[in-house]
Amino acid sequence: MFSKKYYPIIFIFFVSLGMSIVMSGIITAVNTGIESNFFYRWFMAWIVAFPLAFIAGNIFAPISRKLTDSLTKS
Repeated sequence: MFSKKYYPIIFIFFVSLGMSIVMSGIITAVNTGIESNFFYRWFMAWIVAFPLAFIAGNIFAPISRKLTDSLTKS
């Protein structure tokens, strides 16, 4: 088990994992179709997409949190 201090990074890890799997799969299917080597092409797209999604998530999470806080009332 991890300490609660790692919550934000673990949360972003799982969100970026799920989103990168779905997005790379859909974009691969739309751009190249679902053929015999679809899963290989999807995996290769995901290998690039996941680290980028993880980095982007860590950059944009604090910005999104501040923006959401400013748009909502307590």
